[in-house]
Amino acid sequence: MSAPDRPTARARKRLIFLGALALLAITGLSARLWQLTVVDGADFREEAEQRLDRVNWIPTKRGKIVDRLDRVIAEDVSVYDVALNYSMIDGSWVRARALRKARKEFGRSLWGRLSREARDSTVELCLLEQEEVKNDILNQVALLCDISRAQIDEKIEMIRAQVQKRADAVWAKQREALTAKLGHDPGDSFHPEPIREQKTSHVIARQVSEIAAFALRKLSDEFPNSVEVKEDALRRMHPWESVDVRLSRKTLPKPLRNPGDVNIHVVGVFDHVLGTIREETWAEDLARRPFVKSDGTIDPGGYRPGPDLVGGRGLEAAYEDWLRGERGQHQKHMDTQKEERVEPKDGLDLRLTIDIELQASVQAILNPEFGLTKVQEWHHGGADGLPNGLPLASAAVIVEVDSGEILAMGSWPTLPDAAGMSASDLFRLQPGVNRASEAVYPPGSIVKPLVYVGAVGAEKFPLAGTVECKGHYFPEFKDRARCWIYRPQYGMTNHTAQTGGALNVEAGISRSCNIFFYTVAHKFGLRPLVDWYKSLGVGMTLGSGLQGPLPAAQRGVGGESVGMIPNEEQLLNIESRHDLFTPIIMGIGQGPIAWTPLQAANAFATLARGGEIRDAHIVRDEDALPPDRRTGKLDMPPEACRRALEGLRQAVEEKHGTGHHIKYGDGSQEPIISIPGITLYGKTGTAQAPPLPMDDNGDGKPDRSLKGIDHAWFVGLAGVKGAKPKYAIAVLVERGGSGGKAAGPIAGQLVRALLDRGYFGDEKNSKKQNEKSHIEPFYPSQDPMPIDPEQDEGETQL
Repeated sequence: MSAPDRPTARARKRLIFLGALALLAITGLSARLWQLTVVDGADFREEAEQRLDRVNWIPTKRGKIVDRLDRVIAEDVSVYDVALNYSMIDGSWVRARALRKARKEFGRSLWGRLSREARDSTVELCLLEQEEVKNDILNQVALLCDISRAQIDEKIEMIRAQVQKRADAVWAKQREALTAKLGHDPGDSFHPEPIREQKTSHVIARQVSEIAAFALRKLSDEFPNSVEVKEDALRRMHPWESVDVRLSRKTLPKPLRNPGDVNIHVVGVFDHVLGTIREETWAEDLARRPFVKSDGTIDPGGYRPGPDLVGGRGLEAAYEDWLRGERGQHQKHMDTQKEERVEPKDGLDLRLTIDIELQASVQAILNPEFGLTKVQEWHHGGADGLPNGLPLASAAVIVEVDSGEILAMGSWPTLPDAAGMSASDLFRLQPGVNRASEAVYPPGSIVKPLVYVGAVGAEKFPLAGTVECKGHYFPEFKDRARCWIYRPQYGMTNHTAQTGGALNVEAGISRSCNIFFYTVAHKFGLRPLVDWYKSLGVGMTLGSGLQGPLPAAQRGVGGESVGMIPNEEQLLNIESRHDLFTPIIMGIGQGPIAWTPLQAANAFATLARGGEIRDAHIVRDEDALPPDRRTGKLDMPPEACRRALEGLRQAVEEKHGTGHHIKYGDGSQEPIISIPGITLYGKTGTAQAPPLPMDDNGDGKPDRSLKGIDHAWFVGLAGVKGAKPKYAIAVLVERGGSGGKAAGPIAGQLVRALLDRGYFGDEKNSKKQNEKSHIEPFYPSQDPMPIDPEQDEGETQL
């Protein structure tokens, strides 16, 4: 090849090489373009459209919880909260501003030529100045939020400590994970990522005024990333959380009586039942109902990590899905500026059967400050080791007979009451328990009229049957299965000796004769008696709404207890041992049976309705009640119900009745309940209680136990004279001893509270009638019966 041809050949080869390179590049670009447009085109298109759309979620409100008169018990209220950015809490806000100021003063070029020592000293000077700026900001926040600067500093330190503790735990796990991955400790190469709490703001003041919020917004604009006003934050408000209740003392038992009134400050009026709200979602919330579902769709009512209002316990938790609303959406298309808005849906309101004003009165009556739930001399006679004045836990339930609606359900102590209690009182009183529906107790003698009616309905005991009381049931055993008056302190007497003959059911109920009901229970039979108790609601929840709207199989364990009744294995054990004692003592509410005050009131309401099942409930909305609530009618013969009610009336209104009078140390006596125009049908009872642990030194641990101190019951019905009973009432006083003396006066005050609010007719006239009522004392010489009804009506010795 000639010399001139060599450059041409080399140029041609170069061009071919460059062309090949260009072709490869074009091929690669084409492939990538195909990937972007064909394979991933839909995804990129969606992402681009999302960037062109701006979506904001509009918060919703939980439904209100209201009482039977539509008075608000709980509702969401829009408020302004004030928060500090975490950089203001951990000091990084000051450091960042000091560094920026130092750089600005020297300029970028000069700053870069300074030595590290010179830069550090310059920043140090700026730190003092910026620290003053931070102090000025916090002083203004304190002034506008109407709290002290010391309170703000205390909250800042508390938040810092809590966040740092959580960060340390998270970082430790991060380091462990990295160590496991590398096979060795990463050392200084480990750089922990800030946790979420270190990147957000933290509330230091709640519910500030609109004027303060406006001023703080201006402060936030002037000093970015310092203060944040959380606009339209929602707070769950409870208007009846605490209330002052004025009660009259002129109808109290004589030692407590005076003509004046007392003001009781009640805290936690409805807290055991209402429950609480959490302000943070938990893992189980996110798992149960996530905001973004597994298929990528959005549930506007779902949960997202972070702040949110979620039912924590009580009705707030049981009706979480009912009360919870759905977020709205505001979407703005950035390319067209078109806006779309979907309004939020507020949660459904929950209407209760409760009269919240009556509820407040019930809680005030149960408060030891009123005097009826403190140990009193006439409760026990001072011989059981409980000091006079010791507060006693208690519960009360009021149910409207015709509807089964729960008007009030009180339990003392309330949760806020725990704040001022000693360790020993906390140990003994357990404020977290709702004693009205969650705590179970042996019923004792209060079941006697129910056992009689059930036995008659089952044709196991004659309607007009009579029983001779000999003091003890088994001829060969005089020290067990005894009547309560067959004791040395009463001269080992019996009811037949007192009355001069066999007892009919009216006498058996009013005198609370154990022998009468041992006989009834024996004729009834163990298994039929257990089945009868079950039909009255023992061993099951009532579907009251306390556990939400779910059927029984899906309900949780809180809110309402099932009580206790023998299961098949226990029945077989009793039968295999030829146990004669257990079957008969179940007829007086002892042995393997226990129920709640709510179940007791429900059973007496069923008796008053002649067997119609209309179980007690606290929610008025039918759609919000469980779908499997019981219906039907129990076999309660009308004449048996009438005779049982007459026995209950005599128990309260006749001098021989166990619920008729209190006897004091000076020999005087007076009726337990005496209200003009109102007929009371009541049954007192004592329930065997386990030994009471006593914490004498206040360390929260038991030092000794007291035995033989029974729980006190009073359960009954109340109605206008000449009319059928309108309300069922159950009262339980833990360690109260005598049902009549401890629980009876409380029941009387509950009836008066109903009377004051017009529940027996015209409210104005009812109040006047109640104001005129007074207690008429009498003395034993006026009483033809020598025996004073004592606390131990049940069989307390085996």
